[in-house]
Amino acid sequence: MPIDSFFQIRAQVVRGDVAGGRDALYALLKSNPDLSEEPSFQALLGFALLRNDERDPGCELMSRARQTPPTDPSGLADLGGGLYLLGKFRKAHEFLTRAATMVGADATVFSRLALVELARGELEVAESHLQKAVELDPDHPGHWFNLANLHTNRGHFELALSHVREALQRDPAMDKARTLRNQLLVGLDQAAELIEELEAQLKEAPDSIDLRQQLAELLDADGRYPEALSHLREAMDRDPNNVALFLQMARLHSSRLRHRLAIKVLMQAEELEPDNPDIQAMLARNLTEAGDLERAADIAQELLSKNPQGYQALLTSALVRIAADDGIGAEEELRLAIELRPDGVEAYCNLAHLLIQNGRLDEAVTLYKKAAALNPTVLANLIEARSYPDDPRVVELMRKMADNPLLPKGPRIAMSFALTKLFDQQRDYERAFHYAGQANEFSGKTIVHRGNFHHRLVRLLEQHFTPEYHGRLRGVGSRSERPVFVVGMPRSGTTLTEQMLCTHPEVFGAGELGYIPTITRLMPKVVAKKVPYPFCLGGLQRWMLAHAASNYLQKIDKLDHTASRVVDKMPHNFLNLGLINLIFPRARIIHVQRDLRDVAISNYFTNFKHKHGGMSYAFDLKNIGRELNDYRLVMDHWREILPPGVMLEFHYEDLVEDPERIGRQLIEFIGLDWDPAMLDFHRTERPIKTASVWQVRQPLYKSSKERWRNYEQFLAPLDEILAEYPPLFG
Repeated sequence: MPIDSFFQIRAQVVRGDVAGGRDALYALLKSNPDLSEEPSFQALLGFALLRNDERDPGCELMSRARQTPPTDPSGLADLGGGLYLLGKFRKAHEFLTRAATMVGADATVFSRLALVELARGELEVAESHLQKAVELDPDHPGHWFNLANLHTNRGHFELALSHVREALQRDPAMDKARTLRNQLLVGLDQAAELIEELEAQLKEAPDSIDLRQQLAELLDADGRYPEALSHLREAMDRDPNNVALFLQMARLHSSRLRHRLAIKVLMQAEELEPDNPDIQAMLARNLTEAGDLERAADIAQELLSKNPQGYQALLTSALVRIAADDGIGAEEELRLAIELRPDGVEAYCNLAHLLIQNGRLDEAVTLYKKAAALNPTVLANLIEARSYPDDPRVVELMRKMADNPLLPKGPRIAMSFALTKLFDQQRDYERAFHYAGQANEFSGKTIVHRGNFHHRLVRLLEQHFTPEYHGRLRGVGSRSERPVFVVGMPRSGTTLTEQMLCTHPEVFGAGELGYIPTITRLMPKVVAKKVPYPFCLGGLQRWMLAHAASNYLQKIDKLDHTASRVVDKMPHNFLNLGLINLIFPRARIIHVQRDLRDVAISNYFTNFKHKHGGMSYAFDLKNIGRELNDYRLVMDHWREILPPGVMLEFHYEDLVEDPERIGRQLIEFIGLDWDPAMLDFHRTERPIKTASVWQVRQPLYKSSKERWRNYEQFLAPLDEILAEYPPLFG
């Protein structure tokens, strides 16, 4: 073997140039064909291929190298590293441990052995191996970063900061090290000093793109979003072709759920680099969040066509499929992604969540446990699957993560909501409410709640949907009785009601459809008015109602074309009942009511994740109270406007106490005969995407009644607002 060339290429791979190293190895093989039989060559090329998402040839080479393992420590390190990438931690540990005992074992041996020990949960052993890696190769920034990351996870923040500074001293452009340093500084209340230092440097070098990027990242971590944006815009003005700036700005917008702004920035980046997979993956994800599934699917398929076995391509496509209700296709792609990258935590979590939606809780728990072994923040997801830990050490670990100021806000929010559920289940109500408050405080900082806009909308609906207006257009819409609308406050029992109804063989549950809200958004264009809904209602004509009805019926027909009734369970359609009755005067509306304080607690304790756009009120008790008052006000108005017999109202508590009586009322109301199977609604197999996914998989339970009493001492802000009903409008 040409030793010098081989070890130069190995150093190239170790330093992170995986694609370049792979190409150099193939070139070396071309001039030295006998290398194909060398175990060390097989191990290094296999490792490089696996790192480059080329699984099949990488697996084949790893298999050959295992049959006759290398005899040198570097070759064993590459074999162990490849097996680690394949998720074969036991065999990886065996070969790396053997390498570590040999003369000539280098820093890479101990660094990779540390990763295996981390995967096995052996933090102290991993730390000792990383210390050894740093001693052997103190100039490698990756070893310092890994050591800093480990100390961060162990809560040794000052030590972590010291190590990450060592990494940046050796590689100032190391993005992940810079991000960790910024998180540490913010968490340790030391960000101001560095911000001042960078701003002073920027005055001396105003054209420095790197300084502006650093400032933007640090300001964002410190919660100063507008200032971060300002620095990025300045940088983009100076370097308009720098794709990294576009990606950073897109991430900034996306983290604040401003997906439309992120899409705009990413489309500009795509013009600069049309084939950049990072841009395409981020664009597909933001389009998915924004509801533009057709464009997202096109981009995801393009990514897959270029790299059918790429982990990110599969993950991106699966997320688009989940949003498009293609659970079967998504499951196939997620399982392949896990096979390709057994340490891919995101794939495990998305597959587990998909299985929960489909009622496969046991399988989901198994996946979450595998992911939690790789990343302890996944423990929060186990609570989502109602797998409560009974080991106090696990609970203590969860509390440390929720209270760790250096963790990103997303994992801290998820962990705090998980602890809320855990302590509520343990009847430790004070701790449960504490973590609910923490989760909502963090969530509220990234969300803009436009409460005044909502108050104003309710008032405008009252003004525009008068008895006279409604009477003029009443009865001219579609005569179809196929749609059934289930409305109510989120967490009031709408999902349970839909689940009971769709257990009937003649009823299809369509879930939360956005079709009616879309009609309200498009109405100004249709009526050719330059004013938004509901101001544009004056231009609404009969043919427009017929067109809206036809369009809606075509859409639900694509979901199911055989059922006599299709349930649209969009809770916030309680704002649109006047319009719904004009479009479908014969359609039945079911209004689910629940004790307002139970609704409030359930909203406050629920992690609505990506639904922040419509649930921004849920992170503050006073805002929840105002939302409830608006809801009561608009429902009082619809009771005066809607004709008799169109709307059935019942209380969730009555459904829990006497499900057969309420079930019979519901099915009779929508014009169908009673079916006893409706009482076994929890056995119905259908995807459920709402926050009630677990509850409707269980038989009816009464513990949700008057749950608010457990938290009565904390509800003064809510009670104060509820007592103001009816609310005053300015």
